[in-house]
Amino acid sequence: MIKVDANKCRPTPTHPIWQSPELRAAVARDDAGTVIRLVRQAAGLTQGELGNLCGYSGSTISRLERAPLHDISLRRQLAHTLSIPAVMLGLSDDVRRHDGRAVPTSDASNPEADKLRRSGNGEGGDLMRRRTFLTGAAITTVAGLTTSPEPVPTTGLEALLFTDAAALPTAPDTLTAGLAAASRAYADSRYTELTRGLPSLLAGLHTARGQATGLQRETLAGHLARAYMLASSVCTKLGDDAIAWVLADRALTASRDTGNGLVVAAATHTIAIAMRREGHHDGALHLLTTTAEGLGADRSADAALITAYGKLLCTAAYSSAQAGNASSAATFIDEAAAAASRLGGTTMTGTVVPLSPATVAIYKIGVYTALGETGAALRSAETIRPAELPSTERYGRFCVDTARAWTHHGKPDRAVQALLSAERYAPEEVNRPSVRDLVSSLLYAPTATSAGLRNLATRVGAAI
Repeated sequence: MIKVDANKCRPTPTHPIWQSPELRAAVARDDAGTVIRLVRQAAGLTQGELGNLCGYSGSTISRLERAPLHDISLRRQLAHTLSIPAVMLGLSDDVRRHDGRAVPTSDASNPEADKLRRSGNGEGGDLMRRRTFLTGAAITTVAGLTTSPEPVPTTGLEALLFTDAAALPTAPDTLTAGLAAASRAYADSRYTELTRGLPSLLAGLHTARGQATGLQRETLAGHLARAYMLASSVCTKLGDDAIAWVLADRALTASRDTGNGLVVAAATHTIAIAMRREGHHDGALHLLTTTAEGLGADRSADAALITAYGKLLCTAAYSSAQAGNASSAATFIDEAAAAASRLGGTTMTGTVVPLSPATVAIYKIGVYTALGETGAALRSAETIRPAELPSTERYGRFCVDTARAWTHHGKPDRAVQALLSAERYAPEEVNRPSVRDLVSSLLYAPTATSAGLRNLATRVGAAI
């Protein structure tokens, strides 16, 4: 545990940071992450130390400083921890501190910060009024997302971050049914429907967990963790890795409230995927392998343990392949295949992506393609019978991964066939940024462009 001096949490009132052009520019453009970073550095805090003060990991603080910070509750928490005047983080001045007292509208102990608060933004506008208006608009959006029976995420995937506001009380059984429906939507590749429904489900779970005690609280914490995992996974599907990482971190935080090692392992798996997609292959691999080893699945016949173990190793294999480590990738994917065979056809209910020889074979396609061994990838694809795949999402993933293998194998016509097959059964699977990029690359392959490919490009909005 990092030990932090409680007095080492803010720059002195006369610190040059309050007058720095960089801070003023960040405030003017509502760049909360940069404001937090500058004040944290001026206070002499590392990201890990600030995270310890706020209850987050240092890596989470790193992401919050780099990515757009739209979560109002997080802004308030960081403003309080670093004693940043509320308006500098786009908040109204009447922000309640954690001890229940209101933060004063004028900071007499920090005249430079107060001067900035009252000054314009350099373009003749009133900064304070602009910030108050923006904050009010954001809170209105959050309230609408969490209380409307049909929430529409007007800010796209960012709406998944606005889930900490108090929601109307909802019966636990209703929330359980809502989580099951969300899981089905993901399995069916209905990502638009899923992103519309998740904000209100997350808000309802937050409220219900806060009101529950004992076993019911642990159960609702598990539901909340799983809902955040779904939210992170759909953001990964739709190409927003920064939001996916934040949501995965929230899933891990909620999972630790369950007392259930399998839920923690699933959340760890989700955050490792986010790490890998941001290029942190070594860190992701360490997290995956240590979590898998800690399950003790090699000494158990429990299907749930074996499923969690195999899925962690599948992702470890893909992470190794993307890092160019063929030996480790082969070791992990072979061990995952062995784990799947131990299940003897048993499928864990309630698992969005169950473990089976067929789902491991899909991972093999991606692993071998990443390693440049497209022949092996295509041989793995040939072993898969679509009827054995557990969901529409897995079928779409199978088709898209096979299309990538055919593309790298120099057979763009076969790649187009695979993509068209995916579109027939899982249209939202091909309407994703990464697949649009694949379609665009096929358009410029040194072969004749078919009408089917041109029409597909038009339907998914690929660059023509």
